[in-house]
Formats: sequence, C-alpha cells, structure tokens
Amino acid sequence: MKENRLTIYIDKPIEEVFIYSLESDNVPKWINSIEKEIPLERPVKLGTRLKNKGFNSNEWNEYEVIEFFPPKTFTLKKLNADYFVKYTCTKKGNGTDFEYYEWAENKNLDDIMEMEALELLKKQIEKSGE
Repeated sequence: MKENRLTIYIDKPIEEVFIYSLESDNVPKWINSIEKEIPLERPVKLGTRLKNKGFNSNEWNEYEVIEFFPPKTFTLKKLNADYFVKYTCTKKGNGTDFEYYEWAENKNLDDIMEMEALELLKKQIEKSGE
C-alpha cells in the first residue's frame, strides 16, 4: 500500500475547519491542481458523490463519501479506482489539528498532496471570518 499523510495546526474551531474542508466550493482555493469540484447533492453526507476536474484535463474524476462523522472526519473513495483520501479534524486547544491522508492499496500514488496545499488551507481558514 502506498500512502501520504500530512498534518497541520489551524487556529480555528474544529467545526469551522471541518465545514470549510468539506465545502466543494473551497477545494480549488487550497488544492491548486483542482479547477472545479461539484457535489451531486447538498448537504454532503454519507453516500454523496462528488466530481472534480483539474486545470489540465477535460476529464472529471468522481468520488463517493464512504465515511462521514462530522465534525471529525470524512473519507472519499475515487470511483472505479483504488484511491482514497481521508480528512480528519482533531480538537487541539482552541484550534484544530487537520490531517490529510491519501492512499492506494494496490498501486502507486500518482500526484501526491504537498504540504504547501495544507499551508494554503490554513491561511484560507484562518483569514475567513476576520
């Protein structure tokens, strides 16, 4: 199994971090490779399907929410692929530890998430509501 795990502290309450990271409209603001993400239903919940596409592709990737425990965690599985990503929020003092964990069970990870994306997420969330 190939995996990538990144964690960052965000100085905002757990609920705020969870909601921001779940909201599809926010995804392109912190994951620079994604041009657009669309949930196929709102509010997002267990079983919801999402689709996104990158800037250099006309192809849409589809995901399903396979685990959903607000405000702590949600997991996405890429449809027709062996790729998963789990977002976990853990209360720490007045803020939140945010973990991004991606893995593929039977193949290599193609484009792994970099820490700069989580730093951008932190910046976006911490400036929101100011």
